[in-house]
Amino acid sequence: MNRMSGLASLAATVLLLATTACSGSSNQATDAEALTSSIRTPMMSDPPPLDPDVFYQPEGLLIMTSAYQGLLRYAPGTTKVEGLLATKWAVSPDGLTYTFTLRDGVKFSDGTPFDSAAAMASFQRRIDMAAGPSYMLADVTGMTTPDPKTFVVTLGKPVAPFLDYLASPYGPLMTSPAAIAGNAAGDDRAAAWLASHTAGTGPYELTEAVPASHYTLSANANYWGEKPQISTVSLPVIPATAVQRLQLENGQLDMILHGLSKGDYEGLSTNPNTEVRQESALVKALVMVNPDSRVFGPAPARAALTAGLDQTALTAAVFGDQGTPSTQFYPTGMLPDGAVPDVHAFDPSKLKALGAAGGDVEIGFPTGDSSLQDLANQMQVILQQAGLTATVRDFPLAQFFALVDNPDQRPDLLLASFNPDAAHPDTWSRIYQYTNAPVNLQGCTVPAADELLDAGSAEPDPARSQALYVDAAKAYRDSMCWVNLGDLHNTIAARKGYSNWSSQPAWMWDTDFSTVTYQG
Repeated sequence: MNRMSGLASLAATVLLLATTACSGSSNQATDAEALTSSIRTPMMSDPPPLDPDVFYQPEGLLIMTSAYQGLLRYAPGTTKVEGLLATKWAVSPDGLTYTFTLRDGVKFSDGTPFDSAAAMASFQRRIDMAAGPSYMLADVTGMTTPDPKTFVVTLGKPVAPFLDYLASPYGPLMTSPAAIAGNAAGDDRAAAWLASHTAGTGPYELTEAVPASHYTLSANANYWGEKPQISTVSLPVIPATAVQRLQLENGQLDMILHGLSKGDYEGLSTNPNTEVRQESALVKALVMVNPDSRVFGPAPARAALTAGLDQTALTAAVFGDQGTPSTQFYPTGMLPDGAVPDVHAFDPSKLKALGAAGGDVEIGFPTGDSSLQDLANQMQVILQQAGLTATVRDFPLAQFFALVDNPDQRPDLLLASFNPDAAHPDTWSRIYQYTNAPVNLQGCTVPAADELLDAGSAEPDPARSQALYVDAAKAYRDSMCWVNLGDLHNTIAARKGYSNWSSQPAWMWDTDFSTVTYQG
């Protein structure tokens, strides 16, 4: 996190400054034009392989969403599913058959036409690759292509979040079958080639991938939509956030999509040349309680902890304008507002009564997250004032996510900021709260809630399904194994002059460059 960036970005900046200083008015106009048609925004590390059916990380997600598209998406700024490469769809009453009508005139970046055969091939490749995001198609039992513009998918059982899966950036993305066939090596289904190339229908394609240096997105000449003003997106790899901020202030970067501290954002918001934007996001900052904790394992102790944490004060102190106190159990937009309210009546006397007996408590947080480290430190003070002996420990990310398999390493309290794969309650609870869920890091179990979640997923009637999800959420909430503190935003720092932002709140660290315009 503290390594300096490579020399490539610096050299490019020096060259640009030198050219500007030595040019006449004609070249100055060219430079001004370049500023309106390109964006420079950093990544903190190299992304994992960019195969659309394997990729499952936040870092580098902006490459995937710029180059690839799915059948559906969320309408900008909302959690409402709308068509993208599919213009309409129908679901059978039993919830097993989905019929999609595909958009006319779409081509992949290599010029291959997009049709129902390409859609089916993309779904099949996702299933065959059997990587992390393949779970979204696990219940597909059949696919047919009655004509080039009709794609039919059959499920073995109803899956309530299926449309949300298709709107997710981690859902099945349409990939050129010609590119797959032409770049396959043996039976790898072109996985090696796709690790550093793209073959989608999005407004951009990946034209450079230089590990530890930079990545470049260029406008897709075959894009079916409106031509973007921003024709080039340069993505230098800059691990140190201090360097990122300095380069933004010096004009070497145009925007930073994530990773800065509360103090950084406050400083940049007062800079006359930069601004800070808060975009809606489905992100919760929360405390996960170890059910085997000697202090907080019993339910009354969890209730005392919940009462002893002042959400409003902690969210303001740690996140500032980047967050608001949590008011409902799931991220905003997953269920109707107020359906499952967070119940947090602040009463520090309850925590003090618990702490009167003393006890040792360990607070854990993921290494490198300065905001959560700050939160851990503030919680340490709160617990110590209540009479407990509290220590703080950071967990490297590999160890953090391995707590599922190493219960003896779990702290009493674990801090995290999470977002779902899609804007559906199933994609929150089934990942973070369901028994033996992949990111149920503290191992708390609520069997009654699990049963309700399963029933909600299997119910084809949307209204009845939602009612079951509401009941499941209440049961998870009432266990007090997951104590919500704040709803966090996607926070973007940028040079002034950019407008027409379009975000989709279901994922982090991203923006739609094709809608952004610049007028200095």
